[in-house]
Amino acid sequence: MEGCRVKELAEAISGRIIQGSPDTVINGISIDSRTLVPGDLFFALKGCKVDGHSFAMEALNKGAVGIVVSKRRKNLLPLEEIAKDKIILVTEDTLTALQDWSKYYKSKLKTFNIGVTGSNGKSTTKEMIAHLLSPKFSLLKSSGNYNTEIGIPLTLLQLKPDHKILVVEMGMRGLGEIKTLTELVPPDLAVITNIGESHLGLLGSRDNIFRAKSELLQSLGSKGIAILNRDDPYFSRMAEIVKDKKIITFGLENRSDIMADNITSMGERGIRFTLKIKDRITEEIFLPLLGRHNIYNALAATAVAFALQVDLELVKKGLANFETLDKRIQVIKLYDDIKVLDDSYNASPQSVRKALETLVEVAKDRRKIAILGDMLELGKKANFYHQQIGQEIAQLAIDLLITVGKGGEIIAQAAEKEGMAQEQIFSFEKDGKKLLVQKLINLVKPGDFVLLKGSREMQMEDILQFWQEEHSASVLTQGGQND
Repeated sequence: MEGCRVKELAEAISGRIIQGSPDTVINGISIDSRTLVPGDLFFALKGCKVDGHSFAMEALNKGAVGIVVSKRRKNLLPLEEIAKDKIILVTEDTLTALQDWSKYYKSKLKTFNIGVTGSNGKSTTKEMIAHLLSPKFSLLKSSGNYNTEIGIPLTLLQLKPDHKILVVEMGMRGLGEIKTLTELVPPDLAVITNIGESHLGLLGSRDNIFRAKSELLQSLGSKGIAILNRDDPYFSRMAEIVKDKKIITFGLENRSDIMADNITSMGERGIRFTLKIKDRITEEIFLPLLGRHNIYNALAATAVAFALQVDLELVKKGLANFETLDKRIQVIKLYDDIKVLDDSYNASPQSVRKALETLVEVAKDRRKIAILGDMLELGKKANFYHQQIGQEIAQLAIDLLITVGKGGEIIAQAAEKEGMAQEQIFSFEKDGKKLLVQKLINLVKPGDFVLLKGSREMQMEDILQFWQEEHSASVLTQGGQND
């Protein structure tokens, strides 16, 4: 963040300085006392589980130049213990204050704003877009999962005068949330990867998911550009919203502006395909990612690059050296040529299907083991979707199915009912992951390919950690016995 005086900040957030000099210069903002840098101004945010006001004194003791607190929580602070040179700024609501400050700060820096949302693939697509554009433009992208009403303001405060492009991922858990985010970052270009079942339990229907995601399109200005998935069932409805804007389509099945043809799996190395642009330009592309769904992500990112006139050679090079995100269809090599397809970051019915398809495609004639956890936030249709996945697994060439959690048990029951042999199926409770690993170590054979997939709350990555720890301990024990 570029430096500013406290009085400027106080005016932007409608706050009142009750202690400290209005001319004190602020160079950084923090909302977490654990990562605070001395000299930061600490915003005490009240969350669902943790109240930042409880850590205000810790922030000051760690070197914060001051604190921004809620009027309603001010009386809980031991004001007599706070050094008089420290800033205390009181406002009605600290989250609104953070958003107001980020919006004011952003208003002083002109950037071309790219907003990315969708049910699946938005993080990978956002990263790909930034990767393809960065050789030509100075840009800032939202990092990690900074895609919320807190994360996006923190991203905006990282902007510098030389940044020309801002790429932000926009997440949501309900109607109106993306609209709020677009008020902070009015998009010049909007990308919707797809409309799926993620957050179905929160929004009630896929139509409502469409309405929530399309708030990004509704926020485009008259010169806005929309990047849309031509193969998505909601394409026509999305296109209707932006019919008076520039639309660039991408897809595999339906004729689109940006397409892929002649798709060839390169096994664990990735995918090759022929990129087609407007039916006029073709280019052979290597993408070092796994799964057909990642071609969609690459096409969406290429559409953005095309819209901003990035040279095709830079696009080709950028796709070829793009690195997969952590816990997203990531191949991890273990002992005895065992390989894990780690896709443990999150799960929805659509993404589980894609992960299973990728496992079958990449593992080829190796034994295939699927370890699946609950798919959460599916509402009243949760049982239906878990049953559906179980039925589909029984039709695939999966050698062993191991499930975690209550939803996982439904998957297992459905797979058995559909014809998968009982001795191929094992179920464990969510807190039984160490027992699962002990069983897995006895089941797994050299050369096996193992898929790890589940919703974020299931923390399926713990299984990989326990597995590696258990194997290392076993090797050490055997080594000691041999000695």
